[in-house]
Amino acid sequence: MFSSGTTGPPKCIQHGVGGTLLEHVKEHRLHCDLAPGDKLFFQTSCGWMMWNWQLSALASGVELVLYDGPLEGPDTFWGIVAEEGVTVFGTNPAYLHFCEQAAFSPRRTLNLSALRAVLSTGSILYPRQYDWVRDEVKATIPLQSISGGTDIIGCFVLGNPNLPVHRGEAQCRSLGLDVRSLPPPDDPQAAIGELVCANPFPSRPLGFRGDVDGRRFHATYFAQNPGFWTHGDLIEATPHGGWKLHGRSDGILNVRGIRVGTAEIYRILGAIEEILEAMAVEQQAEEEPGGTRMVLLIVLRKGLVLDNTLAKHIRSELARCGSAAFVPARIAQVDALPVTFSGKRSEAAARDAVNARTVRNRDALQNPQCLDTIAAHPVVRAPSAVTVSQAPTRGTKVIPDGDELRQELQAICERTLGVSPITWSDNLLEVGADSLAVVNLLLEIEGYAGHHLSLSAFLAAPSIEGVATILSVGAAPMAKRQADRLHLRVVDRDDREPVCQFLAQTIGKSAINATAWRRLFEHGWSNHERGFMLLDGDEVVGFLGTIAARRQVNGKATLVCNVSSWCVHPSYRGWGMALLAEALRDESVTYTAFTPAPISWSALLTQRFTPLETGRIFMPPLLHAETLFASNRPVISFDPAVVRARLSSEQRQIFDDHAPYDCLQLTVSDGGEHAYLVVKRRTQRLNARRLRGLGKVLPLGIPYSDILHCSAPALLLRHIERVKLAILWRQRTVALVAEARLFDVKPRGMMLAASTCYRSPLPVAGALDRLYSEIVLLPI
Repeated sequence: MFSSGTTGPPKCIQHGVGGTLLEHVKEHRLHCDLAPGDKLFFQTSCGWMMWNWQLSALASGVELVLYDGPLEGPDTFWGIVAEEGVTVFGTNPAYLHFCEQAAFSPRRTLNLSALRAVLSTGSILYPRQYDWVRDEVKATIPLQSISGGTDIIGCFVLGNPNLPVHRGEAQCRSLGLDVRSLPPPDDPQAAIGELVCANPFPSRPLGFRGDVDGRRFHATYFAQNPGFWTHGDLIEATPHGGWKLHGRSDGILNVRGIRVGTAEIYRILGAIEEILEAMAVEQQAEEEPGGTRMVLLIVLRKGLVLDNTLAKHIRSELARCGSAAFVPARIAQVDALPVTFSGKRSEAAARDAVNARTVRNRDALQNPQCLDTIAAHPVVRAPSAVTVSQAPTRGTKVIPDGDELRQELQAICERTLGVSPITWSDNLLEVGADSLAVVNLLLEIEGYAGHHLSLSAFLAAPSIEGVATILSVGAAPMAKRQADRLHLRVVDRDDREPVCQFLAQTIGKSAINATAWRRLFEHGWSNHERGFMLLDGDEVVGFLGTIAARRQVNGKATLVCNVSSWCVHPSYRGWGMALLAEALRDESVTYTAFTPAPISWSALLTQRFTPLETGRIFMPPLLHAETLFASNRPVISFDPAVVRARLSSEQRQIFDDHAPYDCLQLTVSDGGEHAYLVVKRRTQRLNARRLRGLGKVLPLGIPYSDILHCSAPALLLRHIERVKLAILWRQRTVALVAEARLFDVKPRGMMLAASTCYRSPLPVAGALDRLYSEIVLLPI
């Protein structure tokens, strides 16, 4: 149950390691009074800055307690505190709210005698939560609200063992940090202002990676208030030296302790044709877990009305294409969103309106009247409807059969998750539920059924149909029955046809038939296994494809294995991670994933995959016309015999491997320099619904040329327009597309989002390309 791991600060920010460690030691030893003999348990994941903060407590001689597992109920983390004798417990307001709503009392059921302090961070801690800790945990225990940020890997305001605790306040500023509340220019007497730091501090970041002249770094933290580090929070100083946080002041959302940028939300919503405009803002809501909620304001196309079906579609798309953190608690249809006279949308004005605050930039807006409508909208003003069930009453209870049971479960799910309608076959994990909502749902179902429903059983069948089966048959018999029949193994030659049929039937929306799926197995690139499958008896119920080849990576020979086609039948979804873990068990292999779905992306990151910081550049003709006038004219050859003759032995192997798969292979020569390119003709499918009537006259797919490999990017960049035109003419396409990381200096073009990740024992980020992947084999 307990494990350790490592992580680093966000890759876009560069920190001085010594300054950050010094800051942490100060916070641990002086502000938290940590010393040898203490046990610290902070409820965090390796992806949150509090992991780094907690890990550095080892420098103070502290023993760490780590937990790698799910939140099963309100007693999960308090049980660890009691069992391990934790002296300092770190958590967040959302968990404390969850425990309070569940009427859970740790002090009545657990031995917390070793516990001497509770820390809380991630979002605003409200006064009533101080009361709950006093009444239900320990009357004398200090509850320390701490607040800082990933940017500084530290705290601006936090606790002090020598000062009293006041409800709803952080006790003091961090030692050595000149923290101030800077009021707005038009209201210098305002109590609530920007959280700024007026002088340098040890853990201040050095800059952004790749920001050579520091302009982006300065624009992010210093441009708004020259001479002050501006963090993006609203803060208020209290008369007795404490500090109150009032949420974010910038466009970043902080929902249940998770920071969410709005750009990705808007990108996903842009594909929903009913939505004309959208704006996501954070609203303070004490009754919500974490004290805040996301409100999505949308303007629909003329004549459309927001109903339950559209609201469900919006939430499911945000969860499917993004994450549960992207799903709003409220969706409100409005006639207009606030815009300035320069035409820029004002999220700050909308945020003030939904929080019933005076709008600070009202005079700068074209349409300030829309703010009154937003502020008074019944959806915006509605209180939280979410409740948390208490533990179920044990004992026998008659569970109805058939449709009656499913209808009752449907009502529970729609009420608890706040989504309607939910069909019996809908995946309940894909309608926007976060981890707390899922646990809340389990407690509601347990309260209804009168007996425990385990998280693992629910994850194996996360639908109304699946839960109905578990309640009717029983989770233990069902799990035992599956365990007796299910097994994982490598795909062999006799398995290929059943796997292809399974993929064709299960991934129906991909329009890839069984014949096309056979290409995953018929290439001759490697003798490495071609995938792993999950069997229920003799029936294929899951498959994960792997496409491997021997490559030279940074001068070392290694096996590069692309992970593709991860698919598990919905009834066996809980076994998906076991299938993935089996496929990735070899630590000596370099793994890549070039086309991961959002769910696959999250799973791969848990398997220690590293995102490739890149994008795709879409380059239409004549965008780089200036390169046509280079002093030397390149020689471009498409003749297979000529191309192959110019290649090294390793490149000839690549040439031979890709020749059967409709790849265009060419060389570009300039004097004694040569570049070898492998290009695939692909088609970007358009959304026919978004085209409306134009879909009858316009093609539904845009053909483009995709560079899979280039041996000399600098040479390509020097002659890119000639090479581009030659490729587009040859393949009858409209644009050349390449990975942005291919070039040291990025050429002009439209940047497209791309999700690519890898795991490797070698430093390979700059050496990976899209050769030897399912992109070559399948009509993706």
